[in-house]
Parts: sequence; C-alpha cells; structure tokens
Amino acid sequence: MAALTWGHPAIADDVLAAGLSSTVWPARFQRLTAGPLFAMAEAAGSDLWLDGGHNPHAGRALAESCARLMARDGRALTLIVAMYARKDALGFFQPFAELNPQVITTNFESPTAALPEDLAAAARQAGLQASTAGDVTEALAQALSGGAAPHVLICGGLHFAGEVLAMSPETWPN
Repeated sequence: MAALTWGHPAIADDVLAAGLSSTVWPARFQRLTAGPLFAMAEAAGSDLWLDGGHNPHAGRALAESCARLMARDGRALTLIVAMYARKDALGFFQPFAELNPQVITTNFESPTAALPEDLAAAARQAGLQASTAGDVTEALAQALSGGAAPHVLICGGLHFAGEVLAMSPETWPN
C-alpha cells in the first residue's frame, strides 16, 4: 500500500504483484510443519497453526479462519493462548464462542504476561471451557491427550509466537 500511495512511476504493477505474492509473514495463520511441537502434533494426527493475534479484531479473523478449517473435516479446535495482561482477553475469546473450542492458557517469558488463570477466567466468561498449562509444550500435550485429533491453534501475541518459532530454526517460514 505504501508503494501504491507513493505512486512512483518506476514501480510497475507487475513488480508490486511479484513482491506481494512472495511475501512471507511469520505467525500469521502459519501452519507449522517442522520442529518439536509439530512432531508432537503429527504423531497424534493433529495439524498445528500459529498466529500472533491478540485483540478482538484478530479474534474475529482467527475465528473465521478456524471455522473454515473445521468445516473441511468436522474436527474440533483447540486454542493454546498466552498474551500480555494489558490485552482484552475477553474480547479476543468472544468470537470463538460458536466454535466451542477447548482453550488451554499458558505463559511466556515476560513480566507483563497475563497469568494463565486470568486468561482461563476470561475464556470461561466468553462461554468457553478452559484449563491452564505451565508452558506451550505442556499445553500441546494436554490438547493432544483427548482422543480425537483436533486442529490446534497457538495464538495470543507476537512475543509468544516468537518464542514458539524460536524453539527450532525449522519453524521459520522460507
């Protein structure tokens, strides 16, 4: 959009199109296909997604994407969520109410991260079933222990998503 707004004649439409089509934006509904968390999910028959969304608008967009994902095969959804305490957790969770996901809240390395118990309370206030876990690996193990393989979305903030990506260089998109 900046290039279009600038309107420089040397930037041709085909150059803009090529740039946009090759753009990679990590942690934006990124399917994880490598790394330790992927290995856990794959062994259980689940697919694993990562998104840095953490506000009500992102909650709506993610819920819409997850609804389409669930409609393909009818499988359930599990959210693994950690975010900053200053974020509107209730507003983030509310758009997921119709999807009825399992929610597992956890923590990440930040002194201003929300407590998993507080996030779980916000999820419950939005009408969702929620539990807590000590870290993302424990949360994923919990998500995969229920029998049928769910779609799993790890989300709640770019800092948290960055920690997930940092677990293995294989997780970085090419």
